[in-house]
Amino acid sequence: MNKKIVKNYIYKGFGFPVELHNVEMVSFDGELHPKINVRKIADTLIKSLISQKNRLTGNQIKFIRTYFSKSLREFAKIVNESHMAVKKWEDFKDEPTKMDPNIEIMLRLHIYNQVVVKLKNDNKEKIKFYNQFINLTEIFLHRHTH
Repeated sequence: MNKKIVKNYIYKGFGFPVELHNVEMVSFDGELHPKINVRKIADTLIKSLISQKNRLTGNQIKFIRTYFSKSLREFAKIVNESHMAVKKWEDFKDEPTKMDPNIEIMLRLHIYNQVVVKLKNDNKEKIKFYNQFINLTEIFLHRHTH
C-alpha cells in the first residue's frame, strides 16, 4: 500500500470545500484516498462556523442541520422559522443564504451553546458565550453600516 502526504488537500465531503493540511493519502484499488478522521474534522468545522466572517451558505446550513441530526422541521424550531424557510436557505447551495442577520446570529449562538458551553458548566464559559454574542453582533453591525 503506497502512502503520500499532500500539503494542501481540499475535502468536499461536507457539501462545501474544506482545506486540510498535510493529509496522508493511501492507495486503494489503484487510487489515492485521504486518510482522515471525518468526525474530528466536522467537530472542528462546526466550531469554526461560529465566528466565520462571511455569511453562512446554503451548504453550510445543511451541514449544521445534519451535524446536529435534525430534520428540516426540528431545525426550523431552533431558529423559529418554517421548515420551508430552512429548505430555501439550503437551496442557496454555495451562495450566502440571505437569511435575516438576527436569525444567523441566533443560529451561531445556538451552535456555540451546543458545542462549547454545554460541555463546560462554569462561569468562565458563560462569560465567553456573552463575548461571542458581542463579537457576532459587531460583525453583522459593521457589515450593515459600511
